[in-house]
Amino acid sequence: MSEMCFEDILINAGTDAFGWITGYAEFPCFHRQIEVVCHEGVTPEYAARTLQWLAAVDETQVREICRYAMYYLQDQLEATSVGELLDEGIQHLEDPLEILDYMEFGSLYIKPPQDPMLPVLNLGGGCDWQEDEGLQCLMKDGHVVYMGSWNDMDVWDKHLLDDDMYLSNYVLYPRRDELQQKVAEQLRRQPPEQIPHLEFAMNAPVRNAVEILLAGAEHCTE
Repeated sequence: MSEMCFEDILINAGTDAFGWITGYAEFPCFHRQIEVVCHEGVTPEYAARTLQWLAAVDETQVREICRYAMYYLQDQLEATSVGELLDEGIQHLEDPLEILDYMEFGSLYIKPPQDPMLPVLNLGGGCDWQEDEGLQCLMKDGHVVYMGSWNDMDVWDKHLLDDDMYLSNYVLYPRRDELQQKVAEQLRRQPPEQIPHLEFAMNAPVRNAVEILLAGAEHCTE
């Protein structure tokens, strides 16, 4: 019996500049084709299994994706002036599924698995409210474990849902106030000499986030 090859499962399968196998496959729930990028070490058999998980995405899972995308949008509208650049409709969505008019997934990334039988998906795309940073959605065992800007997050990262991820992972958005207080309390209990020396560029988003936390821990203004 001949072994499976990527040409059997991907449309226009080929090798890119990084030596990864790329091609296209159907994303049935969204009625479109999506680019598939298979990193080094991924077998055709595992890629085929991942495409089965992609085909199994249903409306319940799409609604979960949209709910967290709504948090992402809401945060950007509240924290930035991006709303001035968007049409009026996106600012008054009633059904989470309506956000699909303003976002899309165009890529599926497949990396060597830690557990080849556990369903995972690494989806990349774009959205109207954060065009420069893109969009990433990670799913594990049928549920979203990361939604936010494209940071090349790893679906196998055990720290995706850690408390200190509340600023970047919109799965944690409903608990943001609680987690911010919790992290600030941890900083308050940590003696200053134990706080590591960190340097960030003046315009780095993480610098602003750290300054806010430290200011709160010391009971002073930013």
